[in-house]
Amino acid sequence: MVEVVKGRQNAETTLKNFEAEQSSADRHEGWRYFLEKSTLKAGTNPAEATELRQAELESRETKATLDADASHGGGGSSR
Repeated sequence: MVEVVKGRQNAETTLKNFEAEQSSADRHEGWRYFLEKSTLKAGTNPAEATELRQAELESRETKATLDADASHGGGGSSR
């Protein structure tokens, strides 16, 4: 889930609040919160923000894969 807030100080406060509410079991399992710059507007619906962030991430990963394939001769093996 993503929460979009404006400003670094607000983001740090929100992050601390999330961490304070996180169960020790989740933390032990490796679930962590982090800050990330975004072009999303503060107050964006968290579910919508999560979907938009996931779509952006997938787009960046696809582009990186295509760029890597192109720089390696299309990904085919050479003999």
